[in-house]
Amino acid sequence: MKTPTALFQELPTRWQVRLLEHLRGIGRDHLSAGDFPCNNTLVVRFEDDSEVRFRYAFAIRDEDLGEIGVFTEHCGYHIFPGGGAVIEVA
Repeated sequence: MKTPTALFQELPTRWQVRLLEHLRGIGRDHLSAGDFPCNNTLVVRFEDDSEVRFRYAFAIRDEDLGEIGVFTEHCGYHIFPGGGAVIEVA
């Protein structure tokens, strides 16, 4: 399992900045295990009806980058094209 610090350091710079903005918005400057919800499933649905599902994850949509960043507790981070994608929490 990657530590939250390792996850942050591996991010592309554009997403390090975005993630830090997100964290500062909730009053912190670092990730912790509590940032990864355990009682739901995060679903990203794409325009072609394909989808990806994650447990212990949260997502940030960045309209300026046209991307969605998914951050997981156990599986690192994933960056997807934002386009017409929809983020759902099930």
